[in-house]
Amino acid sequence: MEANKRVKFMKRKITMMLCLCICILGLAACGTDPKSIDYNGMTYQELEDYAINTWEGLRDMDTAQMEAAVNQIEGMSEAEQIRLMEANEGMEEELLLIKSWLSVKSQAGEFVDVDSFHITTTGKTTTTELTLKFEKRPVMVTVVYQNRDMTVETVTVDLIYSIGEKMQKAAMNTVMGMGTVFIMLIIICLIISCFGVIPKIEKKRKEKKEQKEQAAVTETAAVPEPAPVPVVSAGTDDLELVAVIAAAVAAYTGQSEDDFIVRSIKRRS
Repeated sequence: MEANKRVKFMKRKITMMLCLCICILGLAACGTDPKSIDYNGMTYQELEDYAINTWEGLRDMDTAQMEAAVNQIEGMSEAEQIRLMEANEGMEEELLLIKSWLSVKSQAGEFVDVDSFHITTTGKTTTTELTLKFEKRPVMVTVVYQNRDMTVETVTVDLIYSIGEKMQKAAMNTVMGMGTVFIMLIIICLIISCFGVIPKIEKKRKEKKEQKEQAAVTETAAVPEPAPVPVVSAGTDDLELVAVIAAAVAAYTGQSEDDFIVRSIKRRS
């Protein structure tokens, strides 16, 4: 038991020492001047100059020419675009930069001045953010470098929104997302409810069809067939008439029916 207590005490002590070291290193890093740090072979001033030169080159370009160049490239086929990007190194990053600047230029207004410059380093990349003042809204030029050889990975130009605007936009996105989810749930519920209605409709249609067929059969059975008209031949009527006349003559004359012969009968109309 005593040994276990000692082990636990040592673990706590080591943990506290590690936390203290981390805090000290964090404070030391916070106190370091970013301009004196070596950014994988590049200085703070070099990174800032690159961001400013990128912005100035973008600002000096004619808007109509940029739009024409973007439209021309986007009008090419995918294979032609690939060949063009391979033949011109860095053209893909330039195209992305121009497109991002054209998308925000009308919303920013006229350029006023450079505001601030900030560098952020992570495990694989180094990101510089150049904040620019404009009449309507501030703009940020973001350059991302690969730490391996400090080559430029992407360059973008974006509008800077206030915290209130970001929260409002996030709230709108949330409402739209939730509204879309509720609408889809309502549609799904309606579809599921139709699964119970459709069989009933089919059953009613089937019953109506059977009723019509049954009514047709009943009507057919209720109509009596015409009675066959006995066909009496003229020859049969004449023979009967001859027999009657012969019997009447025999009774009147007192002779036998074999003593005379009726040869013809004439009808008067």
